[in-house]
Amino acid sequence: MMLSDTLSINSLGQIDDAHTYALIGSIDAHTGPALDTLLAIAESSRIHLDFREVERVNSMGLALLLKLFEQWEKRGIRVEVSNLNRMVAMLFKITGLGRFLKAEPNVKAQERPQPEIVSSVQTPSAPVQLAHKSETRGGHHGRLSFIASMQSGAQLSGWYLLNTYLQRRLQHAIHLEQLPAGHDITHESVDILFAKPFEACAMMEKREFLPLLRPMGEADEVVIVMRAEDERELSTLTSPKVVTASQGSFVYLLGRFLCDEHGLDTGDFQYAFAGNEIKALQLLLKSQADLLFMLKKTYYGLSGLTRKSTRVADESDTQFAFHLFCINSSIAELQAPLIKVLTEMSGDEQGQGVLKDIQIEGWCAPEETEVRMLREIYQRYSSSS
Repeated sequence: MMLSDTLSINSLGQIDDAHTYALIGSIDAHTGPALDTLLAIAESSRIHLDFREVERVNSMGLALLLKLFEQWEKRGIRVEVSNLNRMVAMLFKITGLGRFLKAEPNVKAQERPQPEIVSSVQTPSAPVQLAHKSETRGGHHGRLSFIASMQSGAQLSGWYLLNTYLQRRLQHAIHLEQLPAGHDITHESVDILFAKPFEACAMMEKREFLPLLRPMGEADEVVIVMRAEDERELSTLTSPKVVTASQGSFVYLLGRFLCDEHGLDTGDFQYAFAGNEIKALQLLLKSQADLLFMLKKTYYGLSGLTRKSTRVADESDTQFAFHLFCINSSIAELQAPLIKVLTEMSGDEQGQGVLKDIQIEGWCAPEETEVRMLREIYQRYSSSS
């Protein structure tokens, strides 16, 4: 038996000509030494990993598994994984590790047909050019621009308070901009950004933005919502109409995978993209859609009266993706001061009040591997859309 703080590995010997191991616990940043003990397997062997008692695999754990599997493949070792719980199996498929599963899914994510887009939903407006950009921004003489993609509408006033808080502590003029729903942020001139997972990845890929911090103890999860009076089971739906905020989002991707886990073919769904989550909810309540993919935090932040009109058909618990606080690489000299101000908010009375208003516990630095895995997922699915 090999133990770590969160994972134990038990050898079950040779079963069906495969070196078989039972993994018990969670696979995360602390399990590297335990997994490394499996590197000694002889070349051209066959390995079977039983995940029956694995509770959770986070993004760091996925990165460690991917590294291990790639090393085995280079040595001609065949790998097979079985008995994953639903969320871990879904993450394997999303990240491309699905090829190691004992039973391959019927519809592979990367081979899905493009969904039908319902044309009756208004498409996002053309990019709006911000007029406040200063030519002297790089020299810290002009006003910095700040765009925040909020996790819920109730955070709006809090983000303006955060903007004021940052101005006072950085001693620099900052203008907070709220963009129209569904707006393509990559067209904007922006210095400081709090963005959804795929938005942040797009800005890193296309605009060389630097990831700084993520909300502490939070991940972006999805709920699949139906109307309260709709008594159908999710698994029985045929070619349902689905509404969500936007196609280029982690919520959309995760919602599709949740449906796939119910045996549905999401390539056969009809999709509508409403621009924001509240408009998407309205379309569901007006019976213009059967299902709604929505950020879990947004849904549970709705009024009790609104939630009574709906029911949750399913929800994710992946702990994989997250919003990111980023800055333009052209103002990289502000990276350290901004990190210092944000991470010290939880120890400052005024900062605690602002954090409460934006509904965030605090800020922490994302692991480099977490960001890399997120970017790999973005690259995988953005290139096929």
